[in-house]
Amino acid sequence: MKGPSDNEQWRFNGLPRHPDASGKQPEYLPNSRKPDVEKSLEWISSLTDLVLCIYGPAGIGKSTLVRHLLDELRSVGWLGASVFLGAFPTETTAPETVIKTLAHELGSIHPRAIPKIVEAMNQCHATSLENHLRGYILEPARSLNHPHPLIIIVDAIDEWKNHPVFIKALAHLNSETAFVKFIITSRLNPCTSRLPDIDKIAIHTYPLLPISIDTMKVYFDKHLETVPWVDGRGASAADVNKLANLSCGLPVWASTVISLLSEKFSESPPHEILSGILARQQVGGSEGLAELYRDALLRLFLSAEAQRYFRLYLGAALVLQEPLSLSEFSKLVGMPPHLVKNIHSALSAIQTRSPHGSEDTVHPASTRFHLSFLEYVQAIPAENTFAISAFDSHSAVGLTCLNQIATLPLVSSAQTPGFSLHGLQGYATKYWPFHVSHGTSRSHDEWAKTVHCSTLLAIPVDAQQRWATLFLSTLFPEAEEVMAVEEQDMTSILMEVGDDLSEDSEDHWAFEVACLGGCCATREWL
Repeated sequence: MKGPSDNEQWRFNGLPRHPDASGKQPEYLPNSRKPDVEKSLEWISSLTDLVLCIYGPAGIGKSTLVRHLLDELRSVGWLGASVFLGAFPTETTAPETVIKTLAHELGSIHPRAIPKIVEAMNQCHATSLENHLRGYILEPARSLNHPHPLIIIVDAIDEWKNHPVFIKALAHLNSETAFVKFIITSRLNPCTSRLPDIDKIAIHTYPLLPISIDTMKVYFDKHLETVPWVDGRGASAADVNKLANLSCGLPVWASTVISLLSEKFSESPPHEILSGILARQQVGGSEGLAELYRDALLRLFLSAEAQRYFRLYLGAALVLQEPLSLSEFSKLVGMPPHLVKNIHSALSAIQTRSPHGSEDTVHPASTRFHLSFLEYVQAIPAENTFAISAFDSHSAVGLTCLNQIATLPLVSSAQTPGFSLHGLQGYATKYWPFHVSHGTSRSHDEWAKTVHCSTLLAIPVDAQQRWATLFLSTLFPEAEEVMAVEEQDMTSILMEVGDDLSEDSEDHWAFEVACLGGCCATREWL
């Protein structure tokens, strides 16, 4: 089978690409998961099930395991594609976008599959999810004529809002395990979580258990040597034993401890931080992880004012949909740039991933912090000084974005195709409907009382029309011509934009929903 033509390669390059997930990643300790690796490879080679679901609580090491499996499969030519859904905006990523991203990964690893992928681009637009899976994944894999199935890895699938419809669509591939199989990871066992039609999928579930205490001791022995101890201090063998036992086999607990001890700008030396952890930690596991996060935040943000700025920063990062520079993010949250930089730096002690350029850029929180940390700050009682509400954060960010609409530049129709805004203006243009729809009540009576409603009322009609044109241009940068919006009120404008999105692209469903949702809220008031 010949490779792609120049035109096919050019078309293929237009597919969505996996967000950057390079940088700091949890380390796989040699042989730490040897039985789990062996069981997974045994499933691949001997069972006919379409899906292997590796499940376990947050922080137990699912992503670390599948990254190791990924390397093993790649080395023998069995890897088809992989995605880590924690790197995607969980609310706005369409199922079709994930499938196309997998197709791009598949074609990048197996270039001979590109002609079939381009064929899917021509044939699958506006068709069912099942057709997308067949066209973008199954048929390209079949075309390679491999003597074994290609393995598609979808990590952290339950962190993605649309995972139920994706999993449901997999049932149509049950009989195709000679060509493709899937490994997915989840916190919950999908067979007991009432997912629709899960009983129709040929799925094998595998519970991932904690790492052995002996392995955790090896981890601490290795990484405690890298801690910048002072005054000749260090960790004793008794300290290592207690840390290993307190970890309860959760790698994320262990890596967070090492990160806290290694923080360069901490006012306390490492031995004092270690003593504090060992003295205060009475329990391990998930409960101990929450206690560790609380102690870390109290150490990093001592004053009430610092804690208020922490909530402002992390709340906005929690709902952020794409990266912003530190300076533009400071405008979004209304915080002095030096404070944003200080908090951004301080939180490096808790981060588990380092997206490319994260030193001077604020990324969506899910791409930088472990899910267990983000769940902790949202689950604690509202009166807790570190509690964060995603609803309130959407509301605040949405209002800031709305205030940008009246300041958008005038753009002639000749300039519009390919024209793009950058920084806060570009972000506000693209995401204000999403944030406002997620941060305000859908009740007409409640909506009328919000400052968001009064802000929209104050935006001149020409500015509203200008936003709609720039919004469509932002979503369709390669369009030769973008429709000029002539409606005279925001309700009609949102309705028309939503209708355009429903016709033009399956990858923009979240923007369509946000626009139509905003239309419903504004119908009686604007």
